[in-house]
Amino acid sequence: MGDYSELYFSNARTPPGRGELSEASPYLLSKYHVPLFWFALFSPEDISEHKESDEPDDVWPYLSKRRVRAMDMFNARRAALMIRFPQIAPLWADQFAALLAQTHFEYVHLDTRQIGGMIHTGPKWRQALETMLDIFESAPPPAPVPRSFLGRLFRTPEPPGSPGWYLFKTHFSGSYAGTRGAEPWPYCGSSGTDNPMPWEPQQ
Repeated sequence: MGDYSELYFSNARTPPGRGELSEASPYLLSKYHVPLFWFALFSPEDISEHKESDEPDDVWPYLSKRRVRAMDMFNARRAALMIRFPQIAPLWADQFAALLAQTHFEYVHLDTRQIGGMIHTGPKWRQALETMLDIFESAPPPAPVPRSFLGRLFRTPEPPGSPGWYLFKTHFSGSYAGTRGAEPWPYCGSSGTDNPMPWEPQQ
């Protein structure tokens, strides 16, 4: 398939087997990226392990959670997200929240194995995910302050911010840079089917 993260829904907390995912489930993809709103549905306690083979490093983190609880978490974090990412259009957050509310499956699933496989082994990617999920509990580092030449020469180091923000920016900041940050996909993801999501251009 490629290097994608996937968001979908089912009535079981465990990952669906091949061919078991209902065609009625919304199915979202994001290439080389994990969208911000997807992260906002989960906490480290929602991570379980999915064994791909007998190799010790081939055990990958998998996130799943009751949809209603994920909705509550997204709504609780939404105001802070809008402040920290001012390019988010409120309509996109409304449309994403409506998708969660209108889906009748019990669980929401986030599979990031392909993204993690580009960067780490399974255990190291789990540790990275747990660290990045801390961004919802900690403030981002302050923006750099413009300085004169002498100020730059004798400046003290900028505060590094939390480890979660450092990792998040290391892996995903490019998706929010420039004009990309003014598009919905870095926050909401994209449809993985022929039917566009509400925030995508209608065909």
